[in-house]
Amino acid sequence: MFLLSGQPGFEISFVVDTGFNDYLTLPLQAIRLMNLPLYSSVSARLADNSESLLPIHLATILWDGEEKVVPVLATGLKPLLGTSLLKGFRLEIDFDANGIVSIYKI
Repeated sequence: MFLLSGQPGFEISFVVDTGFNDYLTLPLQAIRLMNLPLYSSVSARLADNSESLLPIHLATILWDGEEKVVPVLATGLKPLLGTSLLKGFRLEIDFDANGIVSIYKI
């Protein structure tokens, strides 16, 4: 759940990307709508093997009942959840059409 100052919390559906070793990505348009503060930028190798300079914004989220401030890369068309956010958790995926994805604290 995303927590924005003075706004009710809201959820966004993410694609779990086990090849992405950071926290979250959001399309730039979503970051602008949420007015997330710019933190820095990073050179990143993308899935197509190209390199790009990506802005990093900060977001406050509710993760496993705790507020966390996490970096969010502004890139792509779909929100991605990376493995840094999954540290200390177990990920189970049913690889089937409409399969269930479950995340459990270890």
